[in-house]
Amino acid sequence: NINATVGFRQDVDERQTITLNAGYTTRNPGIHELYGGGLHQGVSGIEEGDINLDSETSIKTTLGYNLQWGTSFSFESVLYYQSFNDYIFLSPTDEVRLTIRGAFPVFKYEQTDAEIYGLDISSQFTLFRSLLGRLKYSFIKGNDLDNDIPLVNIPPMNLYGSLTYRIGHALHGKKINLEDLEIQWNNRYVFRQDDLLPEQDFVLPPDAYNLMGLMASANLILPKYKLRIFVKVDNLLNTAYRDYLNRWRYFADDMGISVTAGINLKF
Repeated sequence: NINATVGFRQDVDERQTITLNAGYTTRNPGIHELYGGGLHQGVSGIEEGDINLDSETSIKTTLGYNLQWGTSFSFESVLYYQSFNDYIFLSPTDEVRLTIRGAFPVFKYEQTDAEIYGLDISSQFTLFRSLLGRLKYSFIKGNDLDNDIPLVNIPPMNLYGSLTYRIGHALHGKKINLEDLEIQWNNRYVFRQDDLLPEQDFVLPPDAYNLMGLMASANLILPKYKLRIFVKVDNLLNTAYRDYLNRWRYFADDMGISVTAGINLKF
């Protein structure tokens, strides 16, 4: 494999920066892409490789803009374009194969000349000193240039936002002392992947969905120890959804409400 990059940076003023980067990459086919030929139990699908695959080459160009307004506001955007020769991808076929373990969809590794381009935007801002906000937006599009159709397995647009409330000073109680308390609400909206032909997949792409989450963390101060405790709740509203990039979507909904708790001990 070969990776080579060149870059340019221009400071517009003390707050704004523009960057331009270009890179050339080659990638040899993986073993599974060449010799795969059976049931993949992890995703309940049959994958078939192709021993005639050539090395994949690509040229990627990115244009970035960064704005830093003191400590209260920042903005960053990255526009990118990547051109591929012999792009390797896993393509759904029109076959569902019956085996002794049941019937499974068949996928094959293929190659095509392709292009992938998109835009990533992120911003961070502080409100009332203790409230931190984040916004992120991502758009990506891929085209199969040989066949003049969209590329499969390209993520749909998504929008993410969060608000984090921070208490920097310690909170003292009769038996419990806390410091560095953070409480966060977050929300992710994933659009439907509409840039796909019906005949390119076994089923139509899933509908758009919205996921909400909460997280809280703090340091618990004990006489001899300091504990970092956290609780995270994903899919707070127990939304029924299917992720386009999750191949289990052919069979079942994605995970419902999930609660994670943890403790880190420092001594």
